[in-house]
Amino acid sequence: MCGAKIMKKKTRKIIVGDKEYLYVINQKYNNHSSNISLKVSLEGFKNLTCTFQFFTWDDPITGSPLLVGVSLKNKETNNKEFFNINYPRTIREFILYGLENGWTGENKIEFQDGIDIIGKMGYEVSWLKP
Repeated sequence: MCGAKIMKKKTRKIIVGDKEYLYVINQKYNNHSSNISLKVSLEGFKNLTCTFQFFTWDDPITGSPLLVGVSLKNKETNNKEFFNINYPRTIREFILYGLENGWTGENKIEFQDGIDIIGKMGYEVSWLKP
């Protein structure tokens, strides 16, 4: 496959606490690597996003592990848990992470290593790195 392909974006809504957020997930993939971005904004502040970048491998048959979902080992419980970036509970975790790490909903912030953040959430992630 030559050239990068881009997944269509679709804005979705989620309520966390008492606030409504909008989010969109984009993917670019090229030569067996996947670049996913998750952009979140507070309702009414569309241009003040909290962005997470995820760089991982991409399988030509199954696709990007974060988009199709994977079993990740929870380091605390040693149990495998299904992780999918499209799931509302996953989006909620990232919104809370952003809010706890400098994002107010009324400022722009970008986290370059989303895979590392998944690790900070308690999951074994080394095998996700390209």
